[in-house]
Amino acid sequence: MTQMPVLSDAARGFRPLQMAGRPARREPIVPVLGRAPRVHLWHIGCQMNDADRERLAEEFADIGFIPEVPLEDADLAVLITCTVRANAEQKVYGKFRELIPWKRERPGRAIAVTGCMAVEHGEGLLQRLPDLDYVFDVREPDGFMAKLQALHAINLDGPITLPASDRLSAYVPVMGGCNEMCTYCIVPFVRGRETSRPVDEVMAHVQRLVEGGVREVTLLGQNVNSYRDPSTGSRLPELLRAVDTVPGLWRLRFLTSHPRNAVPELFTAMHELATVCEQLHLPVQAGDNALLRRMRRLYTVDEYRAKIRAARDAVRPRLSLSTDIIVGFCGETESEFAATEQLMRELEFDTVHLAAYSVRPGTAAARRADDIPVAEKKRRLNHLLGVQRDIASARNRSYVGREIEVLVEGRSEDDRPYGRTRENKVAWLPAGAAEPGSLTRARVVSATAWQLHAEPLGAAA
Repeated sequence: MTQMPVLSDAARGFRPLQMAGRPARREPIVPVLGRAPRVHLWHIGCQMNDADRERLAEEFADIGFIPEVPLEDADLAVLITCTVRANAEQKVYGKFRELIPWKRERPGRAIAVTGCMAVEHGEGLLQRLPDLDYVFDVREPDGFMAKLQALHAINLDGPITLPASDRLSAYVPVMGGCNEMCTYCIVPFVRGRETSRPVDEVMAHVQRLVEGGVREVTLLGQNVNSYRDPSTGSRLPELLRAVDTVPGLWRLRFLTSHPRNAVPELFTAMHELATVCEQLHLPVQAGDNALLRRMRRLYTVDEYRAKIRAARDAVRPRLSLSTDIIVGFCGETESEFAATEQLMRELEFDTVHLAAYSVRPGTAAARRADDIPVAEKKRRLNHLLGVQRDIASARNRSYVGREIEVLVEGRSEDDRPYGRTRENKVAWLPAGAAEPGSLTRARVVSATAWQLHAEPLGAAA
């Protein structure tokens, strides 16, 4: 006979506590508007988020919402977020706090979060931010759009026709994700593995933009020069050659490249194709081999130098070079920092995007000590900013007396036209010298670290 266990007096009085259940999912209030719902879009971060914003605007219009309205007129605010650096996340949280009074001002308003923070934190954001209504993956927004369409069915009356755009430049994503797994970078975790669009699909996208008045296109990818057509295997040089044939396209750029995939065929295409601009963004991140190994960049400083020499030899008459550099990475010594400064001075980049290292949870570098004090990171950052300002000033002064081609983008309040050169430099022209949307040949008469000043050819200097 099995003996029953004897319970102590304390055990006999035990009553289990009720387990905390998952809070009920909040369902936003959906008012009867008697009109199409209006959407305010806000974004922060890289050019891919710019492209995501444009694509979301089209998707909202397709389901009958009116996108891109001022916040005070909106029923839904959508934040397209970035998580590459801690500072970007803090700006998102700051923007969200600004939206809380707006939401509470009128019942039925709602807030949605998408972009990289939505992928990293998921529905945990709903628990952290009580006034947040929706979280969705910008890469797969169909489910979110279907839900909105069902909730607002009574307010919808078919797709909305977007007004014609007067923009001259546009971003076209050709691939997403990254396979590189740099130790400091969260992009592979929030954007996933690399996937590429077919060449024909990219060409059709560019053709639609050109028919709408766009004259300059930038092909986008987190690692764009690892592009590979999923059917034919065509790489970025072949994609550039295909897009170059689109009638009416004046200029073609691409971002962002990884040094390992910057191949001679790419530089040859840049030289031979009329639309491809003489601009290359090739992030180096650091100028010391040990530091590059800790970052898992998988190339040496000498290999990077060789890529730059090959690019400058191939792309004529002059190549504008930009890069990214991180200061204050884990364990960065004074000698490693000095090597980065030396590389900047040696290669004379036209533009350097500098950032102080910030820990991204979940990355390999997060397991290392973030051992450079904030004050020291700021000192190193400000020092290199000063170095680059001098380099950029000298680079731009070398343009004085040279001819440039300016795609005029607009006019200032004092009627001075401004735009960008093929090398992606900001250029200013005299008042009344050119109309927005025109290509103007000019001669540079003066320059600063940040811009060129030019006179149209044929005008008095």
